Amino acid sequence: MLDLDWERSTPIIDVKTEELKSIFTEYDNTLTITDFNAIQIGCRNSNFVVATNKGKFLLRTANINDLNNENIAYELVKDKINVPNLLFHTTKHKANIFIYQYINGVSLQKLIIKSNQCDHSLLEQVARAAAIIHNTPKEKTIGLAEFDVPPFAMWYQYFLDNPTVKMRIGEEIHGRINRLVLEKQKLISEIDSFKSFIHSDFRPANMVVDEHKKVFFVDWEAACTGHSLADIGQFLRYRSFFKDTHIGLFEQVYNTIANRKLPGNWFELSLFRDLVNPLQILSSNQEAPFRNSDLINIIKRTLAYWGY
Repeated sequence: MLDLDWERSTPIIDVKTEELKSIFTEYDNTLTITDFNAIQIGCRNSNFVVATNKGKFLLRTANINDLNNENIAYELVKDKINVPNLLFHTTKHKANIFIYQYINGVSLQKLIIKSNQCDHSLLEQVARAAAIIHNTPKEKTIGLAEFDVPPFAMWYQYFLDNPTVKMRIGEEIHGRINRLVLEKQKLISEIDSFKSFIHSDFRPANMVVDEHKKVFFVDWEAACTGHSLADIGQFLRYRSFFKDTHIGLFEQVYNTIANRKLPGNWFELSLFRDLVNPLQILSSNQEAPFRNSDLINIIKRTLAYWGY
């Protein structure tokens, strides 16, 4: 059921009312906090809906030591796609703190689960936004912090050689993945040629649909220069929710706007690119049975797509 039931990798921070008052006073000293609640969805950052005498706001906190490109990414996309307005940013107690406009809506993830498919009008907005994000000129992304990662050609074997991954997926699945990766080596260079500015966590869980059916894109901390097909593979990861008509519509809308069109085998490329993500997450030492079970099922579906 998508990744709705995944365990958090870090607990939600315990925020005191006085701390909130201090943050919001710094933003606007005429605000009075009346209530606040933690948003349970999410794995890393802590997010709160804060009610005040001037309406609701979203408070978001992130570890200052983590890779965090949120500010720069927001500036790159704020006038091009729907994102909540970033109203305030500060750092306190080794944390980045953001106050955002509150979007009264529901995650696209929940809507997809409820309907057992993705509404076409919402899918069009996602495809359009993906193309616009990937169109960002390279020179505009110079200020982004970068991941210190090995060349893409080494990723699959790196995680397949990880003892924790081996233990969690078992010998039989490990062998099937190895055979697939060896068979599909040519796809790696193709994927590597599609590099651009990307959201890097482009999942329906990070898309909020408001009452007017507008899709807002959130959670930009991991935005970076990477594989554009990684964003697409993440969005379409749970294939059972997307019919062939959805896949065709995504391609049509994306290619209408994208500076670089998707190739004929784009779906296979994005599926193969996304295979590395479950392997990477499974390498974590955290015990997360719901998450790990879902990740293994994702891997099995990917293997089944190619008959492995």
